[in-house]
Amino acid sequence: MSDTVPASDSFGELALAGAVAIVVFATIGQLSHEGGVSLGGYAADLLPLLGSWVVVAYATRRFVPTWLIGVTLGVVIRMVVLGHYRWNQLSFLAVALVFVGALAWLTRGLLRTWTRRRTVRSARS
Repeated sequence: MSDTVPASDSFGELALAGAVAIVVFATIGQLSHEGGVSLGGYAADLLPLLGSWVVVAYATRRFVPTWLIGVTLGVVIRMVVLGHYRWNQLSFLAVALVFVGALAWLTRGLLRTWTRRRTVRSARS
């Protein structure tokens, strides 16, 4: 087993893709449920998810474990911080997993395409 991490699963790529997805998710959630965006709303919704995502991305450098563990851990931390101990948190987890997973995967694909195009252009110069 190699000690090197493939460039396709780099920490930076995972962190950026997750950050984009989580910021969009938290913003849509606040606009939909709170009627506006606030710093307190970001602190409660964005920070637990983003912090968990980044920690797990750093530890695993793999998309699937980062997505599953990072989002789930973030939702659990958010639940504890907000004191939301209700069954509807399972539906929040499901929505967060689907939305963040899909958008992070899409963002990651766009980053890879952009990086490849830059690499090809640089090689031609």
